[in-house]
Amino acid sequence: MLVASCALVLTAFGCQNADTTAEPVVEAEQPGTGIARDISNSELKALIADRPDLLLIDVRTDREWDDGHIPGAAFLDFLEDDFEARAFALPKDRPIALYCAAGGRSEDAMKKMEKAGFRELYNLRGGFYGWEDGGETVSNEAPATLPTPED
Repeated sequence: MLVASCALVLTAFGCQNADTTAEPVVEAEQPGTGIARDISNSELKALIADRPDLLLIDVRTDREWDDGHIPGAAFLDFLEDDFEARAFALPKDRPIALYCAAGGRSEDAMKKMEKAGFRELYNLRGGFYGWEDGGETVSNEAPATLPTPED
């Protein structure tokens, strides 16, 4: 009888998790972590309008760039051998939005830059094709200048 009572008490109280009401941890909200996520055309337009410090970077090839790009974008070809050296030299504390043709290369670039310590990264979902198909403005102007960490 005593053994049965102890087993009942242990079952009722001893095997419970101490905090069953805890919310799941969202990594982006933990101190010291940054943002790295996909965004829509409308979110990119809002970032461009609201964040004058935003770096918009086209990571397509020069041939793709020459066919048109998002106004105000800088150019940094993800497929070039010096991509990481040039990208990792950018200021890590500035917001950066990346895009390619359809979103794959820019997602890869975002992941590499996130691992390198960049704090605020965005990838344009659907890439330039989605931007262009959405009727957004396309430019053939020269690329914006990429800043250096000292800028």
